[in-house]
Amino acid sequence: MAEQIAAYQVYLGAIRKGYNIAEKGLNTANDLKNGTFSLHDAYLTSLEQVSPAVKRDPKGRAIDSLYRQACSLFANEKQWQEKSQMLTASERRYFDKVSGSLLDKAKLDIDELVQVLTPGKLQLTDAERLSRLDKIYERVKDKYAFAGHFTAKCRKLALQRQAYKKDKAKMKELYGIQ
Repeated sequence: MAEQIAAYQVYLGAIRKGYNIAEKGLNTANDLKNGTFSLHDAYLTSLEQVSPAVKRDPKGRAIDSLYRQACSLFANEKQWQEKSQMLTASERRYFDKVSGSLLDKAKLDIDELVQVLTPGKLQLTDAERLSRLDKIYERVKDKYAFAGHFTAKCRKLALQRQAYKKDKAKMKELYGIQ
C-alpha cells in the first residue's frame, strides 16, 4: 500500500505539472488574444477619427458653398418670377416641385458630407473619406449646374413672354387697336 501511495504521489505531481503547463499556455493564449483584440480595437477606433488632411480638403467647403448657391439661385428666381407674374400657376408649381426635389436631394448629400467629416460617425480610412468627398462633390456640382440651367430657362421664358406682351401692346398702339 505504501508503494501505491508513493505511485499516486508521483502521478499527482505529474498531473499538477500538466495542469500548470496547461494553465500557463491558456494564459499566454489569452494574453495574445487580448493583445490582438486591443490592436483591432485601436485600428477600428482610428477609423472613426477624421484626419486633419481630410478636414482641410477644400471639397468639403466647396460642397457646402455649391449647395448654398443652388438654394440662393432657386430662391432668387422664385422671388423674381412671383414679382414678374409671367409664368402660369401650373408652371410656378412645376418650378417649386423641381426646386424642392433637387434641394432635397442636395440636402441628403450635405447630410452625407457631415457624416464623412464628423469623427465617430463612420469607420472609414482617409482614402475612403476622400473618395466619398469626391463623389459628393461631383453630385452637388451636377445639381448646382442643373439649378443654374433650369433657372436660366425659366427666366428666359418669362422674359420672352414680357417681350411678347410689350410687342403686342406696341402693335395695338401703332394700329389703333383696342
